[in-house]
Amino acid sequence: MPKAARRTSAPRAAPYPAIKPGDMPPASKDSSSNSASKNVLAEKTSPALNSASAPVANKDSTKKPSTKKTSQKAATQSTDNTTASYLDIKLDGEDDNSIPIYDTCSTVRQKINALLGKDNHKPENAMPGEFDKQGNPKPYTKASFCRAIDSRPDMLARFLKAKLMMGGAESSVYPKAYAFFEKKRIFEGKKKTPGRLKVEADRPNGLPLRDPNHMRLLIGPGEHVSDFLDKYGQ
Repeated sequence: MPKAARRTSAPRAAPYPAIKPGDMPPASKDSSSNSASKNVLAEKTSPALNSASAPVANKDSTKKPSTKKTSQKAATQSTDNTTASYLDIKLDGEDDNSIPIYDTCSTVRQKINALLGKDNHKPENAMPGEFDKQGNPKPYTKASFCRAIDSRPDMLARFLKAKLMMGGAESSVYPKAYAFFEKKRIFEGKKKTPGRLKVEADRPNGLPLRDPNHMRLLIGPGEHVSDFLDKYGQ
């Protein structure tokens, strides 16, 4: 097999140009083609880049700020504890102190002693809207009961010490305490006691604020106090 002829380069027709300081090297065909391809690529990817640069709404950012949910039951309980109170009930004749009274003084004393004594810790006998640090309803004390009926502890003590069915009827504690328990009875929806109905039948206009312990009667021979006073001492 004949050998291929050896290639020899011909002499350069023109000399290399002189390179001066600061001159950039001439761009080759490969570099020009690379720059052209880069430009084409930039043109193709520019919409995507522009779209990527635009702010994208995040799903989390569109969510509403979280709020703590409170149970319907808790809201209902707090509303009931701060609003409904039998002390807000208005009785007929309360504005001019003409409320007809159908409980004797002894009956009112029994109710006061039960409220401050044996029935003191019953939930229905607690002070409306008053709670201790543990959230338990506060029971009535003598001082708080006096504030509720707008009276004083010394006046309450004298009324509780009075004797007879209508003893203490002239005390201001009597009508105020009666109104307190009457409001409570209405609020709780309790029925009237047989003793209460008996007084209503005997005294349709209510019992008088007159203490039989302070009454004086002139009695003749053979006469008795019961001949002049009824069972209520009036």
